[in-house]
Amino acid sequence: MSHIINSGLYGDGFSTAEMREVFADERRLQRWLEVEVALAKVQAGLGVIPAEAADEIAAHAHVDGLDLGEIAAEIKRTDHSLVPLLGAVQRRCRADLGEYIHYGATTQDIQDTASVLEMRDVLDIVRRDLKAIAATLADLAEAHRETVMAGRTHGQQAMATTFGYKVSIWLREVLRHLVRLQQARPRILVVSLFGGVGTMSALPRGVETMAGVAAELGLDAADVSWHTARDAVAEHVSLMAMITATLGKIGNEIYTLAKNEFGELAEAHTDGRLGSSTMPHKRNPETAEQVALLARLAKYASSQAIEAMVVEHDRDARAWRVDWVAIPEVSCFAAAALSATSSLLNGLEVNAERMAANLAVKGDFLASECLMMALGEKLGKQTAHHLVYQAAMEAHATKSGLIEVLVERTEVIACGEADRLRELADPRHQLGAAVELTDAAVARSRVEIESL
Repeated sequence: MSHIINSGLYGDGFSTAEMREVFADERRLQRWLEVEVALAKVQAGLGVIPAEAADEIAAHAHVDGLDLGEIAAEIKRTDHSLVPLLGAVQRRCRADLGEYIHYGATTQDIQDTASVLEMRDVLDIVRRDLKAIAATLADLAEAHRETVMAGRTHGQQAMATTFGYKVSIWLREVLRHLVRLQQARPRILVVSLFGGVGTMSALPRGVETMAGVAAELGLDAADVSWHTARDAVAEHVSLMAMITATLGKIGNEIYTLAKNEFGELAEAHTDGRLGSSTMPHKRNPETAEQVALLARLAKYASSQAIEAMVVEHDRDARAWRVDWVAIPEVSCFAAAALSATSSLLNGLEVNAERMAANLAVKGDFLASECLMMALGEKLGKQTAHHLVYQAAMEAHATKSGLIEVLVERTEVIACGEADRLRELADPRHQLGAAVELTDAAVARSRVEIESL
């Protein structure tokens, strides 16, 4: 094991078995051969190579039966990633029909197109799992549309909100990612088949051939070479990193609100799950921590792909070989984050009583905005802001309630607003449109989940 993703002990914390399989050696080699077969079939159809050559190549272009140890040794000896594989297939073909494999293409064409097929599998997996998370978030937001809690800014209690509204914000961000996944597919899922310097100089009927290969593989044809235009790869990697960052934000918020001092959320606990080797009482938010960690790791993978956009001349292996690291890593991290987030959300424990208790810690200070706006109707907003501020500072200093101090102010007495201000101490008067916005977000999201 040379990478934590492939660890038999810890790998599931950094990937899923399904995503690891996408990037397995055998699967990667088979994809390269899949592209070669598509090329041969199309060329045969165009009369560029003999039809029997295409049939022979297709019959033998299978990893099963090839000596991968021998191919690995040849890769090391020749210092070439593709030619040893092509040679192994060629030797299995009868007569000289294997000579037509890889006809007019260059190595990067095959490997870039195969990477696109990998990214297609990744996009399908991520879309499926992200839709499931969106559905879970919609249910969670709806269930807690009126669960009042403290809204916090700059790490401090600010005013009341609802947990459902907080979740609806997560939900809409996830839906925007689903839209991005859909919009990115035509830009990412594009064939590369342009030859040595991108001019198709050795590829007879090159434009027709590329269009045929694209159709054969279920991809789109490129309008010009993208050997040195790595923006689509960078978009894929960045999108995976962005999705993982959103999940990391959710995990981090759950991690924070699960602290004993908050106690508002908790991960599901199963018997036998250990929190500490030295403190048996602990129930650590391990899953939330892991999701936040994966977001950090994914971020660095995205920087690799963006750096690889700076390419020299007409082909540069320093750029496209980055894909072999960045695409699998970020895709595996995203898959692990999706799996962990799904588990986290489906078992999430919401302590509404603790939310209410925490909301009461600051008493009526959290009503300051409502109080200011109510007084502003009579006194003007800026004057009311100054008045509430002065009362709040006095209340802090004297350890009194804000409204208790405010209603004694001459300006408030003159307004005759004391009773109304006392009513505004109820957090439900501070929610604004939170419930309405939550309901609208959930309804819209349920429709979009079905269509995306």
